[in-house]
Amino acid sequence: MRRPIIAALLIGGVLAGTSLAVAGGEAPSPAAPASGNGHVKMDSATQARLGVTIARLVAVRQSVSGASGYATVLDPLSLAELDGEIAQTQAALAASQAEADRSRTLNAANNLVSQREAEAAAAVFRADQAKLTLARRRLAIEWGPAIAALSDSQRAELIDALAAGRAALVRIDSLDGVMRAGGSVTLNFSGVGPAQAAILGPARTADANLRSPGELARVTGPVAARLSKGLTGNAQLGGGGVVSGVVIPRTALVRRGGQTFAYVRVEKDGFERRAINGGVFRPDGLFAPSGFRAGEEVALTGGGALLAAEVGAPEADDE
Repeated sequence: MRRPIIAALLIGGVLAGTSLAVAGGEAPSPAAPASGNGHVKMDSATQARLGVTIARLVAVRQSVSGASGYATVLDPLSLAELDGEIAQTQAALAASQAEADRSRTLNAANNLVSQREAEAAAAVFRADQAKLTLARRRLAIEWGPAIAALSDSQRAELIDALAAGRAALVRIDSLDGVMRAGGSVTLNFSGVGPAQAAILGPARTADANLRSPGELARVTGPVAARLSKGLTGNAQLGGGGVVSGVVIPRTALVRRGGQTFAYVRVEKDGFERRAINGGVFRPDGLFAPSGFRAGEEVALTGGGALLAAEVGAPEADDE
């Protein structure tokens, strides 16, 4: 009976030693309970090892509206390439279907074509069918249901417009939730000016930092020719005013429980997790009209490490 107890104590000692080694040889300070204003302690050496860096907030003025977002001009090349792949596969499918029908007919007519040749032609036809199905599924997976729902001719017209600069596709991320397809959004790109975009439907990939599902929109008109791929700007659903606040850098944003936070340094080794309410997306981050003050310091990088230290590793990835 004593050997299992001794073994358990030895295993516990090894695990405790491992935890201390990960923490740099010092036991971490007890973390505060997870809450909207959670606190975490982390010494300077551990901050450096985990990549925690600091940035000081500065005051800015920002136009706000009832709903706002962050827009990025998409690269249409992959859409054009996929459209070309679909067209090529359709042509190959038509040819293989004709060959399979011909071989089956000749095989039935006194074996003018062998059974083996007829079966091979049928196999090529089925393979081309599978390739076309895969290409159409990729269209829906990579570009969303709005693009997948277009007919071949409608998709070709869209790609022609994108290539000629008569249209541009943009991705819009918003804190205000899903935007209604068919709705209009006003975009503002630095050096380009305002542009109107029509919401097409949901995007199929989330924003890596903001964890936003995103919406796909189309810009038409002369301004579309000036929207280079990768260009970023603001998106606004309506009019509003100008308010003061600070910008929380994109790399400082942390998501947990459906809420966006940033860690504010309240002392040399202490951080407070603070919620961002009523934020407005910008190319350089998230504008916070309240809850943060100019001159305060936030964790520019390493927010995920602070969250793990505060609430525990098992809960750090619940978003």
